Amino acid sequence: MNMIFNRMCLVGALLASVHADELKSIVRFSNNDQLSGQLESLSAESLIWRSPILERPTSFYLKSILDLNLAVEVPTQAAGHEAQLILTNGDTVSGKVTAISDETIQLETWFAGPLKFRRVMVKEIQINERPSFLYQGPSSLMDWTQSTDPPAWSLQNAAFISNAVGSIARDLKLPKECHISFNAAWRGAFGLKIILFSDQLKSESPGNGYEISFQQKAIYARSCKTGASLGAGVTAPTLQESQKAKIEVRASIKSGTVAIFINGEIVGTWTDPDVAQNNFGKGLHFVTINASPVRISQIGMATWDGLLDKTPEPAPPGGIRQLEGEDVVPEDSDSEKVLPSNRMILRNGDSIAGEVVAIAEDIITLKTVYKEVRIPVAVLKSMALKPAELERCKRENGDVRAWFSDGNSLVFRLERFNEKTISGSNQNFGTAEFQTAAFSRIEFNIYDRKLDELRDRNQW
Repeated sequence: MNMIFNRMCLVGALLASVHADELKSIVRFSNNDQLSGQLESLSAESLIWRSPILERPTSFYLKSILDLNLAVEVPTQAAGHEAQLILTNGDTVSGKVTAISDETIQLETWFAGPLKFRRVMVKEIQINERPSFLYQGPSSLMDWTQSTDPPAWSLQNAAFISNAVGSIARDLKLPKECHISFNAAWRGAFGLKIILFSDQLKSESPGNGYEISFQQKAIYARSCKTGASLGAGVTAPTLQESQKAKIEVRASIKSGTVAIFINGEIVGTWTDPDVAQNNFGKGLHFVTINASPVRISQIGMATWDGLLDKTPEPAPPGGIRQLEGEDVVPEDSDSEKVLPSNRMILRNGDSIAGEVVAIAEDIITLKTVYKEVRIPVAVLKSMALKPAELERCKRENGDVRAWFSDGNSLVFRLERFNEKTISGSNQNFGTAEFQTAAFSRIEFNIYDRKLDELRDRNQW
């Protein structure tokens, strides 16, 4: 039976390639079978699925379903800051903080409007930079060029995933000074090249642009035109300690500057002395350099002002600079320092102690020991909360885990569904109505431990 069903799914996959505009969703079953098609309806007990290989729309019980992978819309947001709430159950959710009290934290979201979260269920608030993105994705393979046939990269769950050595590239109309960010995850040894300002999208080794190479924990930068290194390499221990990272590249073909950030911390800068003699394109490449799979998600591209707030220690001539913290964590490291509960870290490394009085129009008012001060929320890296006895939300029958296109997720009890909205409830935020198009994936049977291994495998 499974063999027959798998063959049906293969036919469905072929049909999906022909009717890509119609078949953007996949239902995955607990036996690892999957079926492309479209969601007709969804209730707390079952869903109805339409597919070309099914004679008619068919109902399936949710108890036999692992997850749904859905067509996703990438939001356009004009907020001056992005706050990420980390909840006590492990969920994370992003939006604009509009109010804080002893009882609730209010977040303005693009996917559900204002949401009020119970203070006792919020572990911490982190503030992320929010540039004005010119591109966010990936949401499709269209407009991306691959260097190999068969392709080395596929699109799953709003992410590019490699299965062989090869390049995927696109003319993103990179501005002369650009800021590119993405989340990377990998299995085995991390091997990836990022190439910027190329105009040879089909090539894994174009003749123009800049190449940043990640080889496990070592990072190198070179000119694609001359092949010459732009300076000494650096090491980032976190790339070996973990199998995922947020990577940012800030590059300028005005000054020849290339800077790399890992998890928000600058790790290396290079300068091209021959930038004026180079001819540049506007393309971006991701290139795998070994057989270990790599997952690229949450790609963002924005303009950059060409300025760096902080710079790393200079690398020794001809050598690889060992980043501070590779062998010993410094005593004043942010990760180790225990701050008073009312002290907040600023993005430039400074800190300020105070009590939140008000938040309005992306400006936070703090009551300090000296006077009230008003500062932009965007200059903060963290926002202090009053101490509270934290609680964790109850697990309910019918809970699902919904993943947003930005990589955040929320657990809630599914209540109602239609083509445009999904309603759900949870102790964290009460009842809310979400835009269906906000979700890239919905997981079912989330407390069934027997499905964990399969679910983890399918994250890729």
